[in-house]
Amino acid sequence: MEFINKIADKLADYSGSIVLALIVLVVGLILIKLCMKIAEKALGKTKLDPSIHKFILSVFRILLIVVLIVIILSCLKVPTAPLVTVLGAIGAAVALGLQGSLSNVAAGFLILINQPFKRGDFVDTCGYSGIVDNIDITCTTLQTVDNRTVILPNSSVLGSAIVNNTSELIRRIDISFGIAYSADIAHAKKVIMDVCRKNEHVLEKPETFVGVGAHEDSAVTLDLRAWVDTPNYLSTKYELQEEVKLAFDEAGIEIPFPQVDVHMK
Repeated sequence: MEFINKIADKLADYSGSIVLALIVLVVGLILIKLCMKIAEKALGKTKLDPSIHKFILSVFRILLIVVLIVIILSCLKVPTAPLVTVLGAIGAAVALGLQGSLSNVAAGFLILINQPFKRGDFVDTCGYSGIVDNIDITCTTLQTVDNRTVILPNSSVLGSAIVNNTSELIRRIDISFGIAYSADIAHAKKVIMDVCRKNEHVLEKPETFVGVGAHEDSAVTLDLRAWVDTPNYLSTKYELQEEVKLAFDEAGIEIPFPQVDVHMK
């Protein structure tokens, strides 16, 4: 009889703990949902890239759930110290096993926070050139001009030089033209300037510049520096190269090419 009474007392104690644990579970889930909404609104007001919001919210939710589980186990009078130790050991093992992936995650955070480029930018990095199609927490995806998809680990991107070709509103076009030594340099410069003035995409400010860049073996090199809006960079560069060649032909200005004279004895 005494044994039954002890069992009844223990069940009574456990029933109280179970009820308390259920109450904590319900209240905890409500609080987690509320905290997630607050965190989501707070992230929406920051300048962080939207790509990182989902990851931060997921990590935050996992942490809240872990805390809730520990509290519930405490209500059930389950020793939590061993659990915390086990979770710490598991976390260390996972971190060691995913060392490479974690470095990509850390690099992804830095890319999304510092924003050396954003989606839609045309960049050169890791030996590849392309439009940024996606910035994930572990990798960056580029779409090349010949329609290939390049997936780069974020750690490699962050460890390499990054050239963002579209971060500024305007870009300078640099083109070199070779003319014969017998050609009139002043006239050739005027022809190039006239071509630039007629091109609707070449900006008046900053001013276009044409100057002698070098004295080559078979030509005098004239360097053109013209400014355009960034979206018009590539098309205008092709246009200017074609238009200057046609203008030189019309003006009788020779564009020399390397020649070799062979004398037979």
